[in-house]
Amino acid sequence: MMSMIFTNNYLKFLIPAARHLTNTRSNLNLGDEMKTLNDNKQYRKALELFDIFNENNINKCSNWTIIQALKACTETNNAQRGVKIHHLISSRLKHDFYVLPSLIQFYMQCGDINRAQLLFDTSTTKTLTMYGTMMKGYIKNNLPNKAIHLFKEIKDLDEVIATLFFNACAQLATNKELDLLKTISSKIPNSFYMDSYLLCSLIDAFMKCGDVTSAKLLFDRSTKKTLPMYRAMITGFCVNDQEEEAIVMFNEMHLHEFHRERRTLAKLGISEKAESFVQQIPSSILTDHRIQTALMHMWGKVASVNEAKRIFEKISQPDHIAWTTMINSYGLNGMGIEAVKLFHQMPIEFIHDVTYTCVLNACSHSGLVDVARTIFNNIQTKTEIIYTAMVY
Repeated sequence: MMSMIFTNNYLKFLIPAARHLTNTRSNLNLGDEMKTLNDNKQYRKALELFDIFNENNINKCSNWTIIQALKACTETNNAQRGVKIHHLISSRLKHDFYVLPSLIQFYMQCGDINRAQLLFDTSTTKTLTMYGTMMKGYIKNNLPNKAIHLFKEIKDLDEVIATLFFNACAQLATNKELDLLKTISSKIPNSFYMDSYLLCSLIDAFMKCGDVTSAKLLFDRSTKKTLPMYRAMITGFCVNDQEEEAIVMFNEMHLHEFHRERRTLAKLGISEKAESFVQQIPSSILTDHRIQTALMHMWGKVASVNEAKRIFEKISQPDHIAWTTMINSYGLNGMGIEAVKLFHQMPIEFIHDVTYTCVLNACSHSGLVDVARTIFNNIQTKTEIIYTAMVY
């Protein structure tokens, strides 16, 4: 709250000051100021700063400032503003390969693939960044074939381009793409395999193309296994109807990673598998509160609320995560009254935005509209996530 007040007061000073200093030097730091706002997801504030330059002096804006303005338009899906900026800077685009990727990304985000394609095709200098932006846009707009076709034009790859190619293959997931995966992955430099994002994308692509053996080989050879890699393996096993392997993989995870993957296991939705999995957990770690919370969430997902409740009641001093997880377990199973009762028993200092969201969702799923409205009205500080929960 204090940071928001500070930012708003700062802007009240900054914007008039920027309007007063309209020479070239006045916009040297404008791009940095806009980036700070963009990083804090205050995209409209960033565009307010950009508005100090009108149509007559926009050419004084640095590339950095234009890029930040386009990013704000992209994130807010402000097509009208982005198109206007494009028209104002069109004369400098022919030889400007810094701004072009941001403009291409803007059009791709808005779904205007033709304009993005035209910008790319007419560019005299095509950089790897531009290729990557186009590929990412194709994938976002469910055109993975175009991304793969464009990939074949690129001579010198980097990790980002290779990762996008793997993502496109995963989206199609046919035998043809599997052959491509094997060909390209055998040719990329060994140093690429040090990139955890690339490795995770390749594992995911192999899994979705049905090549579990290749995915597992990559995973086993990795010396630094990340959470996304575990997630790709577990999800891949499930996609290929190998639930037992998914459970074994889940059980092999390091303790500090264990609780963060509870949702993936829960999505198996098989109480028998869950029971079998629990039996494999050493009794020595069943008292760890992170493990207990993970199991509560899992039982709630597979409609075994009594098991979740049994674990919750064994915790001598449940923290806010345990309380919220139990409330959510009730809500997932249409037990709104029980969720509300537990919510009212919860220590007030433990209640967070996620707690409010869970109890409001529980009321929604159970038709407790009046109860939800009462809880909502009693919340002193309502955030966007709480408003969203109340709407839906």
